[in-house]
Amino acid sequence: MSEAIRLEGVKDLEAALKKFDENAYKNLNKAINKAAGRIRKNARGYIPQGTPPGLSNWARPSSGLKMNGMTGGRVFPRFNPQDMKSQMRTGRQRQGRTRNGWGSTVYVEQKNPAGNIFEKAGIVAFNPRAQYSRNPMASLEFKEKLQNFYFIRKGRGRALIRAGVEDAGQAKNEIARARYEAEMKLQADFNAEAARHG
Repeated sequence: MSEAIRLEGVKDLEAALKKFDENAYKNLNKAINKAAGRIRKNARGYIPQGTPPGLSNWARPSSGLKMNGMTGGRVFPRFNPQDMKSQMRTGRQRQGRTRNGWGSTVYVEQKNPAGNIFEKAGIVAFNPRAQYSRNPMASLEFKEKLQNFYFIRKGRGRALIRAGVEDAGQAKNEIARARYEAEMKLQADFNAEAARHG
């Protein structure tokens, strides 16, 4: 589960900045990391300290019994807010060529399984044929309890996706501004270099 901002043409710009202006390159990356870090911080703030009402068993350690329908001996992940917050990470992934050069994706990702359940349970469609409990209605009841107390529109999440949607405009503007400033600085460096070599 991740929230991403796509950057286009950034790989070519970064390569040029590394060669001609290390400080401008560092400033561009600082702006990108700051925007992603703010989304991560806000998302962590949306994770509740205690288990959602009516779901206190979620925080109890699993008995280790394999769940019906789960592969590899997996058990239902335990709700642990500290783990959910600490396993929310930022990163960057190189993409292929775009119409504006080479693209890159900045993302904030929830690596914790319980964090992903908290994020999307009750938002995605319920499948009554998928039974992972001795209680045939367990999945629906779980989703309804979570949805009642942490309602958010379908297609959006409760923590990471919520923070990403709320902040995306500001993050994109900050990154676009940093990119523009880096491009202007790079152009100034090119002009100065050309003037020196007449």
